[in-house]
Amino acid sequence: MKRTAAAGLIVLSTLAGQAFAQQPQRGWYAGVSAGQSSADVDSNGLVVIGATASTVSVEDTDTAFKVYGGYRFGRHLAVEAGYADLGSFGATRNVTSPGIGSVKAETSVSGIFGQAVGILPLGERFTLFGTAGLFANEVKTTLSSTGAVVLVGQRSESNSDVNVKLGVGAGFDFTPKFGVRVEWERFFELGDETVGGKSDVDLLSIGIVFRF
Repeated sequence: MKRTAAAGLIVLSTLAGQAFAQQPQRGWYAGVSAGQSSADVDSNGLVVIGATASTVSVEDTDTAFKVYGGYRFGRHLAVEAGYADLGSFGATRNVTSPGIGSVKAETSVSGIFGQAVGILPLGERFTLFGTAGLFANEVKTTLSSTGAVVLVGQRSESNSDVNVKLGVGAGFDFTPKFGVRVEWERFFELGDETVGGKSDVDLLSIGIVFRF
């Protein structure tokens, strides 16, 4: 009985391995990822007229997420489209003389993207990949103040643009239908020089992938 059971396990294991090895190399898939975003926050434009003493603090990281869908054409090529919310970033100037107050600029970034994916399979379960595409985004900047600092003019501005994005990552498939992937992406020159300045935003994320 023990030999029969062992033989059965070996047969089942072999069949499972063959089934995984014969998984389709093309088809639709979808995924969701979350992680940390970081931006090059420029606080030089956050000036308070009349202030003689002040300090600046920045908030250059936040939680971000994205959802996407794609189609894989073969072992080495896929295309993807999705939505990404890169979070919010800010800078605060705290004035201590001649009055006491502060001014804060907070910027949020979100948009839709489309990209090509180059894939390098390493065995049947593990892959490396690179992405290149465009990010149609909206960058919103909001100003607020406290104490003796008084804002003059508009308190919020928004800028819409299309910018380049690049990324690299790795994926691991637990089954032919389900896997995980880790990736790093950079979104280039988001924002407007006249409203808060331009900034590159990086996103390091981990997520799950479902294949149909």
